[in-house]
Amino acid sequence: METKQRLQFLAFFLIYFIVPFSACLFTLLFANYTSNVFLPERFLVLFEATQTTQDFTLLALTWAPFPIITVILFFYSLPVSNYLFKRNKCNYLSEERARHRIVHSPLIISLFGFTGWELSTFLSVYRIDTLFPSSPPQSIITVTILFAFWGLFAFAFSYATTNYLNRKLIIPCVFPEGGLGKYAKGKQFSIVTKQIIFWTASTLFPIILLVFGLLQRTNHNIFQLHELVHTDVLFEVIAIMLFFSFVFSVTFAISLQHPLNQIEEATELIKEQKFDTRVTIFSSDELGLLGDAVNEMAEGLAERERIKDTFGRIVDPRVRDYLLSNEHSLGGKVVDATILFSDLRDFTKLSEKRTPEEVLYILNRYFQEMSNAIEVHGGFINKFIGDAILAVFGTPMPMADHADRAFQTALEMQRNLDILNQQFLKEGLTELKMGIGIHTGSLLVGNIGSTNRMEFTVIGDTVNTASRVEGLCKGLQKNLLITENTANLISPSIRSQLQLEGEYELKGRESKEKIYSYPIT
Repeated sequence: METKQRLQFLAFFLIYFIVPFSACLFTLLFANYTSNVFLPERFLVLFEATQTTQDFTLLALTWAPFPIITVILFFYSLPVSNYLFKRNKCNYLSEERARHRIVHSPLIISLFGFTGWELSTFLSVYRIDTLFPSSPPQSIITVTILFAFWGLFAFAFSYATTNYLNRKLIIPCVFPEGGLGKYAKGKQFSIVTKQIIFWTASTLFPIILLVFGLLQRTNHNIFQLHELVHTDVLFEVIAIMLFFSFVFSVTFAISLQHPLNQIEEATELIKEQKFDTRVTIFSSDELGLLGDAVNEMAEGLAERERIKDTFGRIVDPRVRDYLLSNEHSLGGKVVDATILFSDLRDFTKLSEKRTPEEVLYILNRYFQEMSNAIEVHGGFINKFIGDAILAVFGTPMPMADHADRAFQTALEMQRNLDILNQQFLKEGLTELKMGIGIHTGSLLVGNIGSTNRMEFTVIGDTVNTASRVEGLCKGLQKNLLITENTANLISPSIRSQLQLEGEYELKGRESKEKIYSYPIT
């Protein structure tokens, strides 16, 4: 067994069996050892008498809850032990159950121990009262209160110890990357509740023991306590100290819980991408530093979101997400894809007759309509080149029907342009005409440039061919031209409507390319 697994086994055994049993056992031994100081003498005689009665019912009621609780803890711990030591045999539901129990184990284990202790106390005192009906009432009440408080002390000790062992030895192995919040909600003590529990165990209980000791030494009983508080300054001081210590403890816990609740609420809002959320800082201690860190984190995330949004406007959001989720290095990969290249005709002459502001206005509206058509069919715009558009289908997001999508995009672009031209005519602007060239083939997609300045783009002969095919549109008086590679990949119903324009030797290429047109106006 490896050292890490041995530590886990030791921690598991301590948390689920040794610590709960030891907490109750040591508390019981200490309570019995000190009982002669805090219990009335008449009850001590009664207590000694119970030891000589050899009453089996009393023995069973005193000790039976503890083995029962131990058996319950054994079955409660089975999912955890299977997960820790037989993880490869656990399914998803078993893992989730084990994780949930690991997070809640300190509380559940301590509650089991506390329940067993209190049951044992009340049942055994009830049996003693039955055996000795003439016993003084103050003796029965005194022992019940004291041993009930000892149970709270055992609970606090067990909870603190198991929680520490769990956080140090079990949780780091089960939740190495965090994520406890998913399992911890709704069944954990708040800071105020923990403070009250530990105040009760560490302050209230010792003082009550001292009060009972004082009552014993001054020959008073518990029914005279209210008189002593009014007549004895010592008891008044004790009552006042208890009151103020409780107020101080709860106030201190609230002073921690309030800013932590604010920070928790702020982080939940930040998770919902409400990055304008801010935490109010009340102090300069660790909580104040934590609040400052949350505020700085929110500002950083807001800035990151603005950059991401701006980046998504400059490049296609899908390309943005692709770049953000992959390593930024030079180079790329070869893929099969379809390139759509479009260009406005005679736009240079149109620009000469208009101001730069008017030209920009026309281009922006044109690009908006063309972008809508491209995005609807799943393509992404690689770049705008003056009044030209280079769109890619099939990368970086793979698609089997990239040729069909590119072809349908061209038809959509023409329809959008027709509608846009109608609007331009109403505004007294000139109609626009464009040519579209489509080619399918292998190309390189990736980052090009230098190590400190890169551009995500597509390069290769396929891109050049699409550009050259578009250049034939004006001479052939066609709005849409596609190559044979693309024609062979589109649906048969569309292919039957294509018209062969001939074979053309494109600029920069030695081989000829068969060019097809589609009758759109």
